[in-house]
Parts: sequence; structure tokens; C-alpha cells
Amino acid sequence: MDVRPKLLMGAGLAIAGLGLIGAGAGATFTAQVSASSEISSGGVELSLDGKTGSDLNLSFKGEDLGSHFAPISTDLNLKNTGTLNMPSTYLNVTATGCDGSNGSALAHSLNVTLTDVTRQDTVIYDGDLCSLADDKTVTSGRRGQGFVTPPEHDGVGGQLPGTLPADTARKYQLVIQPNDSKDGLPTDAQRSSTTVNLVFSGFDY
Repeated sequence: MDVRPKLLMGAGLAIAGLGLIGAGAGATFTAQVSASSEISSGGVELSLDGKTGSDLNLSFKGEDLGSHFAPISTDLNLKNTGTLNMPSTYLNVTATGCDGSNGSALAHSLNVTLTDVTRQDTVIYDGDLCSLADDKTVTSGRRGQGFVTPPEHDGVGGQLPGTLPADTARKYQLVIQPNDSKDGLPTDAQRSSTTVNLVFSGFDY
């Protein structure tokens, strides 16, 4: 009576053993190595005379000007405070009165000279204030090296020469004087004013 259970138990162990042998025969050796890397984007930022924002005062000493006044000037230090190089920077100039509104006589009688002091005093623009404000593709035929506006950055002003690498500054000088140095400002330019607005833009391409 004890023989059959023992035989059955032995058969069960034999089958289990065969199953283990089959599993061991199908095993493979494996190895792995892995790595990861973070991808992040940089940023572009500009400062003008050490300040950021959209309402900076140029501190022009241009109050109560007479018909004949000495040229007034200001230095502009444009710095790339971001982490990316700026292959292209642009300047957009607007002036009240250039559209024929109040201050028109004064605005149309002013001459602007913009010089890149960093690039060996290269004259970028030398001509009428309103021509600079209205024409964003001023060419070298207008008494200066002039601006060129590629289509991909249309509407942001004229392109300034040179690049602006990260953590690098470029110094410009802006000079305003009468268009007519002999006769000075016209009579109808008395008791009027114009506001000149400069907007610098930088791009990473």
C-alpha cells in the first residue's frame, strides 16, 4: 500500500527536476549601461547704460534750446547680459512730430549722428532725424554706413553692424544738432518739442 504513493511522489519530483533543467538551459547572460543628459535653453537679454526696461531716460541736455545750439550728445552702452551670443542687433528710432503732429518743425530740422565708438568710431548714420525714424532701410548713400533690415526681422528697425557676444558691451554715441548749421532752427520751431525714442532689439540668429 505504501509503494504507489512513493512512486507517484518520485514521478512528481522527476518531472519538476526536468522543468528546472529546461529553464536553466534557456537563460542568457545580460549587461546594461545607461546615461542621461539634461538639455536646456539659454536666454537673450539687453541692458542700456546698466539698466533694463522700456522707460529709460537718455538724459539729453536738450531743454530751452536756442536757434543755434551746440551739438548735444549722449553715450549709449548696450550690453548683452544674457547667456547666448547675439549675431544681430537692431535699433528702431521714432520721434514725435515726424508724422506732422505737434513739434513737426523742430523734429524735421534736427540732424542725428550715430557712431559705433567700439568699432573705431564707425559712423552708422548721419542725417535727418525724421529720415532715420521713418526709413528703416537707410542705405550708405545717406552720409553713413546705414542700416540694412533683413526680411526675417522686419519691423524691429535697422540692423546695427557687428555681433554682440554674451557678457559683452558695445558703446555708441548719439549726437543731435541743427540740420542747418548756418541758419540754425527755423522760426516755427520755437516753443516746441519732440521726443526721441530708441528701441534696441537683439536676436540669437
